[in-house]
Formats: sequence, structure tokens, C-alpha cells
Amino acid sequence: HFLLTNLLLDKLKASAPSRIINLSSLAHVAGHIDFDDLNWRERKYNTKAAYCQSKLAIVLFTRELSRRLQGSGVTVNALHPGVARTELGRHTGMHSSAFSNFTLGPIFWLLVKSPQLAAQPSTYLAVAEELEGVSGKYFDGLKEKAPAPEAEDEEVAQRLWAESARLVGLEVSHGSSARAQSLPQI
Repeated sequence: HFLLTNLLLDKLKASAPSRIINLSSLAHVAGHIDFDDLNWRERKYNTKAAYCQSKLAIVLFTRELSRRLQGSGVTVNALHPGVARTELGRHTGMHSSAFSNFTLGPIFWLLVKSPQLAAQPSTYLAVAEELEGVSGKYFDGLKEKAPAPEAEDEEVAQRLWAESARLVGLEVSHGSSARAQSLPQI
């Protein structure tokens, strides 16, 4: 998200007003950014914790990008689209036992949205006239909500931005375009 979005910013600014919608998740509330081990090299990899960390990182990225884009005609917001019927669970271990898969699986599939319904909030954020100029916000479905406290920490957002730029070899001068350099070894 970070690199691709930064590399597209000149095009987005040139076609302003433009909107960026970053898909996050309510799971961001359980996330924590561990700057000492962002890539899980020192600790045992935990699929669920990594997922929550990544969703928190998206909300932080959204807030910092919004700050950097002020006055450019480009807005950016983060969105939890709701829980959709996808195959995400196969990667997270959500139904890791035959028992939970058998007992909870049918209930889960009845309570979650179809992919088509889950796409509606993204479409709304992309085209709603009442959201013109709204930027740096977190939406749960169609409603703006307060994100987790860590997601509102400007210092964490700025530090994550700097570390992300370093990790992907991105050179960003404030207010101008980004250039990808050769990627550093991580």
C-alpha cells in the first residue's frame, strides 16, 4: 500500500479532486506496532497479531498521508468494510479445528456479508458528495468512527512513515513526488 500509493501520488494530484480509500479492519484495535521487530524476525510469527498490526499500520498510514496531502485536492480515508464471505479464514487459522469449522462455520457464513454488500462502503467513500474534502478519517461501514487510540498517535504515524520509506527504498521530499530507489536488504 505504502509504496504503490506514493508512486501514484503525482497522477492523483494531477487528476484532483481524487480519493484514496485504504481497506483496513476493525481488527486494527487489537494491533500494535512493534518498531523493534516490524517484520517478525525476532519473535514467533503470529498470523492474527500480524493481521491486526497490518490493519493498524493502514490506519496510521492513512492519517499521516492525509496530513501530508493537505491542500493537494487528494483525500484519503481508511475503511472497515465489514466482515465478508471470503477465504481470509484459511490464512488466519480462524477455523483451525474440525470442531470449530463444523460448529461455527455455518453460523459465521450466515452472519457475514456477501462480497457485493461488503463492497458498498468502498463505493460510497469513493463517490459520496457529502464526503468531498473529508480526509484522514476511519470509517466502519458507512459511518465515520473513532479509530483505536494507537491509530491516532501522530508520533507513531510519522515514525511508521519514515520506517516504511526506508524499508521500501522510497525517497520522498515533502510536497513533491516520490521516487523508488534500489531496495535495501531487510
